[in-house]
Amino acid sequence: MERTEWTLGENDAGRRLDRILRRVLKDNSQGAILSALRKGLVRLNGKKALAGDMTKAGDLLSAASFLLGENSSDKNGSPKKAPRCPYPIVFQNENLLFIDKPAGTPTHGKGSVAETFAPQKTDSLAFVQAPLHRLDKGTSGLLAVSKSAAGARWFCKNIKDHSIKKFYWGITLGDLQNEDEWIDSLDTESGPKSARTIATPLKRGLLDGKKITLVRFQIFTGRKRQIRAQCAARGIPILGDKLFGGALDAPGMAKSGGFYLRSMRMEFPQNELGIPEAIEAQEPQDFLAFFK
Repeated sequence: MERTEWTLGENDAGRRLDRILRRVLKDNSQGAILSALRKGLVRLNGKKALAGDMTKAGDLLSAASFLLGENSSDKNGSPKKAPRCPYPIVFQNENLLFIDKPAGTPTHGKGSVAETFAPQKTDSLAFVQAPLHRLDKGTSGLLAVSKSAAGARWFCKNIKDHSIKKFYWGITLGDLQNEDEWIDSLDTESGPKSARTIATPLKRGLLDGKKITLVRFQIFTGRKRQIRAQCAARGIPILGDKLFGGALDAPGMAKSGGFYLRSMRMEFPQNELGIPEAIEAQEPQDFLAFFK
């Protein structure tokens, strides 16, 4: 019987075997994978294995070749290599990648950042590069993408612990006079949740006779559409945001695929992954053009 073999890498270490097999043998049902394990069609280091066995870097995984469908992993155990990253790269190392996501590109789903990175070739069978947080489709700017399992774990833990500080720039359709702390209860899929943001006005101007403000937002919670909803609740929606009442047909409104909200800066705790204290996107010249 012909078998296909893979040597597991660092990004496969510490995973249940069945989780790796779900990707390697993705044309098979969970039941079929368990059956293959029982029959010895899948082996770990030359021996029959159990679904719950934990893997280590350097382990030799083999499976009967007929279990691999046309779209499964290649003979080296890695997906086909994807094209070069199509987004501007702000920072990257072996653990994390920070891109400048354009407005109009979704984070997940069809035509998304996640779809772009899913086919990227790595030294892992189970690890897949993916966005580590979410930006609305219409929001541009900094978006973190995993490059290693260690990087993904570190980023997600520090996001959950609120150790990573996140800052945005936005243009509000309305006048924000002073820095203000906003604490609101926003509806979410799991019920009302608290949302906290500090909004700081940076510049003020006029657009088609209406007051506008360039605002820096620091968010302390990550609710869906948080900044957009909190701005709208105060009568100063994000410029160009049709969903929350910020649409305006005026000269200079040439924002393609989005609205005037941008992920600008992230600040990080000390770490051993080579991530700097702060990473910042370029200042958006289309935003600043309204305030000359």
